[in-house]
Parts: sequence; structure tokens; C-alpha cells
Amino acid sequence: MIYLDWAATTPPYQEAIDVMANTMKNIYGNPSSAHAPGLEAKALLNESRKKCAEMLNCKADQIIFTSGGSESNNMIIYSLLKTRDKGEIIVCGLEHPAAGLPVQNMAKMGAKVKQLNPDKAGLIHPEKLAKAINEKTRMVIVMLLNNETGVIQPLEELIAVVREAEIKYGRPIHFHSDMVQALGKIPVDLQKYNVDSASFSAHKFGGPRGIGILFLKKDREFLFLGGGQERGMRPGTENLASIASMTRALELSLQEDHKSMKKLMDLLLEGVSEIPNGEILPPERVSRRENYCDYILSLSFPPVPGEVLARVLNEKGFAISTGSACSTNKKSKTAALTVMGFDRRISFSSVRVSIGRDTTFEEVDEFLKTLGKTVEELAVI
Repeated sequence: MIYLDWAATTPPYQEAIDVMANTMKNIYGNPSSAHAPGLEAKALLNESRKKCAEMLNCKADQIIFTSGGSESNNMIIYSLLKTRDKGEIIVCGLEHPAAGLPVQNMAKMGAKVKQLNPDKAGLIHPEKLAKAINEKTRMVIVMLLNNETGVIQPLEELIAVVREAEIKYGRPIHFHSDMVQALGKIPVDLQKYNVDSASFSAHKFGGPRGIGILFLKKDREFLFLGGGQERGMRPGTENLASIASMTRALELSLQEDHKSMKKLMDLLLEGVSEIPNGEILPPERVSRRENYCDYILSLSFPPVPGEVLARVLNEKGFAISTGSACSTNKKSKTAALTVMGFDRRISFSSVRVSIGRDTTFEEVDEFLKTLGKTVEELAVI
């Protein structure tokens, strides 16, 4: 099987697996215990937190270990329930369901929600955000890198708009960014972005599933209560083995040579352009490469249904997807393309190809040959 669904999850590094196994076996104490095994576990927990903070360019006490991106997003969004006035939430129309669905639920509970849809290239323009903000805005949510199209939002410009609005209205506006898909693919510098919070998930950069990070610039009241771990904001005994494994995976992912990904994407773009009826989504990614990462590519081959194409390619030994893995078998799986303005015919036929550190030129070449033949076969059925 040739694996081309790295955006869904990445195979873990062997070193990350080894670290996890060693920690489970040898550092089994509870970090909250005062005896020797507990202190040893506490030391590793602190060391892991410090290393993650250094790699993300933030302070160690701004790192909260969670179960992953979904929990981190939910924690931030539902924290509005602890405020007297839930106000208005502005959310990017491209958000992953891990952020989009909690926001929809907040609307049912009384919060006003404004959805900002991008242009056809997938970008949110600062001017559009500036017009949407008013004195009632409490939170702005914009993901850094989209999981379906690979578009990278101009986050610094968008955050600058929010900071200006804070001065104008004399009150804080919380800026949260889902960076789950970005970390390990593009540089992530939290000091540079100046977000109030951001979510990360280890299995997107070669770590284990079920562990992640919530970056939180300043303490915030959350709904969870318990033993006081993670400064009381995410109580529960820490998953130390996964935390240590994630930390090592992050170290390794940041050492990867990303230049090879550009060459692989060049091959993909050239190959797809030669397939009859093949469409690269959005078309702008060919001419404006700087706005897209080189790991994710959305394609469409109308009138061939994307689900059919993905299934047939799976039978031929290629793993791709029709969109977010968390949305498979749901109507929202082409949500990104829909809000970008593509018609149903295009989104219905779309598939996502995503590459990673182990993807080879030979695999991409073989995929393109099989893709062309498969599209031709299905188009005449």
C-alpha cells in the first residue's frame, strides 16, 4: 500500500515509539506524587514541557498538555460559557469540525456567530475581518493551515486587525488558531503570531494519537475541574509516556528537510495537469505557491465521484481521502471547497492527496500513472 493520506495521520517515528515504551516501563510514577518515582516522573514532565515551549517559541507555563486538537479547541470555545456575556464569535468558514462544530453548538446556547468565508483561493482577507469585528466580538477563530486544501492563512495580518480592534473598543478579543495541520509542515513561531491560544496534535507530526498541546498565553477559566494538574486548567493525571513521545516526535519533525516536499509537489502538480478533466483546487495554488503548503493537494476529476475514485484507488494499493478524515461519511467532507465558492460538481468529485517524510518520487510517479488510468476508466462507466 502506498500511503498518501499523511494529512489524516502520520506514521509515528520509531524513536517516538521507543520513548513511549521506555517511559511506560521505567518512569511509571504519578507526577503528582511526592516519592522518588513520582519526582522522577515530574522531572520528565517538566523537561518535556520546557522542550515543547522552546520549539514553539513560548514560555513553558503557557503549554498545557491535552488529548489533542479537538479537546484543545473545545476547551477554548466553551470557555466562553464561563463569561457573563458570551458576545459574538467570528469563525473562519474553513475550520475543521473540531472547531466548527463547537462554535455551532455555542450558537445554540446563545452566542452570536459570524462566519467569514474565504475567497476562491481559500484566503481570508484582513479587510473582511476588520468589517466583521464590533464592540460585541469576544473571540476570533482562524486555522493556520487548512487540512483539505493546504492554504495558509495570513495570520499575522489577521491578528494585527484584532489587536487594533482591541484598542478601538477597549476590551480584549481572544484570537484562537487551530494549528494542528501546520506544525511539522511549515514554521510555527508563537511569538511571531501573537495568538492568545493555539491547538496542536502529536499524530500529525509523527507522534502518538491521543496527545496534544494547547498553547495559552494567559490563564483562562475552563469548565473542567479535578485534581489541579496543568495549572488546574486541564485536570487529570498526565499521560506522561505520550507526552515524552510527542516531545521527541516534534524534535524529529522540525529536523526534516522540507525542500524535498516541494519537489514532490512539483511532480504531483505537473502530473495532474496532464490528466484530462483534472482540476487542481484551487487553481491559484499553481501560480501562488507561497500561499499553500507542499504537503496537501486537493484535486477534482468531474464527473467521477470523489468517494468512488478514492475507493478504487484503495483497491489498487493507494491510500488517499475525500477530505478531512474526521468528516468521512459526513456531508461536511467537502465543506472547505463549498465555502470557497466551488460548485457541487467540483466538490463532489474532489479527493485529497497528502504526502510526508517517507513519500518517494517513485511512489508519486506510480500513483500518477494509476490515477490517470483510473480516472479514464471511471469516466466512461
